[in-house]
Amino acid sequence: MQKAPRQRDHALARTLTFWTEERSLTVMLILLVLHLFVLTPGTFLGHAFRIVASLLLLLAMLAGFLALVRQRTLRWLGTFLVAGVISFRSAAFYGVAPWMTIGNILFTLLSLAALLYVVFRQVNQEGPVTAHRIRGAIALYLLIAMLFAFLYGLLEALAPGAFNIPAASTGLPVARGETFYYFSIVTLTTVGFGDITAVHPFVRSLVMIEALIGQLYPAILIARLVTLEMETRRGRK
Repeated sequence: MQKAPRQRDHALARTLTFWTEERSLTVMLILLVLHLFVLTPGTFLGHAFRIVASLLLLLAMLAGFLALVRQRTLRWLGTFLVAGVISFRSAAFYGVAPWMTIGNILFTLLSLAALLYVVFRQVNQEGPVTAHRIRGAIALYLLIAMLFAFLYGLLEALAPGAFNIPAASTGLPVARGETFYYFSIVTLTTVGFGDITAVHPFVRSLVMIEALIGQLYPAILIARLVTLEMETRRGRK
């Protein structure tokens, strides 16, 4: 009779162990790529794409929080944030009230910030530089773009007209969210097509900060990974 509970505990322990290992960074990258470049652009096709895109984003967030299971306070905080995101996103399917949009963006922002911390800690920990850690660094880059995208969405919701957005990109909140993903990645990579522009002075400051991060992050990251690899090789001699 006691075998079933023990098997469930063992399965849960294996799941939690997986998310604290480096290979979880590869899974994280796959989930983010699917969410950003496949499912989110297809949300205009219907609710099914919206639901799957949201589920993948929530799974990526939950994966990051599971990596903090040893810290009880952060575990409860992560559970609270994910529950908040689920609640507001579920409510958004039945209405588009302003408070729902702001609540969804706010809870998603906090969850992404916590996830950034988790991935950053795993990528920069001591030890050999593996392919999983390199993929984790790419996932971290995408998370930065997503964080700024939701920041832009929050500011646009609080101060309508903060961005000059073409009429084709306006409309449903889903389309607006996809627009900010696009704008954030274009800004982070300093491509700057100019089809969407920041009008509000505070938003312009955020755009400049993101552009600077986009320039400095690859250089600092490469230097850090090279340093870690050299230290690992010296330790093997």
